[in-house]
Amino acid sequence: MKFPKVIRRGRTRPAPSTLLELTERELCRIVLDIHDGPVQDMYAALSQVDALQKKLVSADDRDRPSPEAVAQSLTQVGALIRNALWSIRNFIGAFAPPEFQKRDLVSVLEGLVIQHEELTGCRVELAVTPPIPDVAPPVKIVLYRILQEALSNAYRHAGTDRQYVHLYSRDDGVVLEVWDEGVGFDVERVLTQAPTDRRMRIGLRGMRERVVLVGGTFTIESRPGQGTHITVWVPGHAGHS
Repeated sequence: MKFPKVIRRGRTRPAPSTLLELTERELCRIVLDIHDGPVQDMYAALSQVDALQKKLVSADDRDRPSPEAVAQSLTQVGALIRNALWSIRNFIGAFAPPEFQKRDLVSVLEGLVIQHEELTGCRVELAVTPPIPDVAPPVKIVLYRILQEALSNAYRHAGTDRQYVHLYSRDDGVVLEVWDEGVGFDVERVLTQAPTDRRMRIGLRGMRERVVLVGGTFTIESRPGQGTHITVWVPGHAGHS
């Protein structure tokens, strides 16, 4: 799949403030995720429960809902609570990554793909072209977080239930490609203009900064109607002493 626009490529070392800025953006993204996800679902569920309770205790029998209407309302409340629980489970998984010291890179990424499929119902086509060089734990963490964010963004925004991942070696390093054939988006607009895409903007910048921290390169290619393609290269020796 080819794209005419290539946006945001970086391979320079970060300034001393980059780690602090990255941490602040990660915290902001987490707050946005919680506010826009489980908080909204739980608020909507509570509102429906309150409305149903008022109808059930109404003094006028004509205003009381039928058993069918009650069942429908409870079904909607249950769906909202399940969505909130899914989001919370997803957060827990994000903060409890695998043991990067003990597991190799392929095993770590395979586990993430399986978890994403189980939580979302999406299909992820993972291809690994050996040999994959050994990388240090900091690089494993970076690639894990990049894949986690890329799959999450595709699930939220791409409008498709299938993603593709390719892991292979090149130029004494490791390449991770993640793409979809979904709706795509205007990368520049999200990164510089669109206030409604704040979470995605923070996520994209965070991905790039993580890669730069280990001396790698990050490229994202997308446009409306043409899907999204992320390519990350990290040096195989990055993070080793």
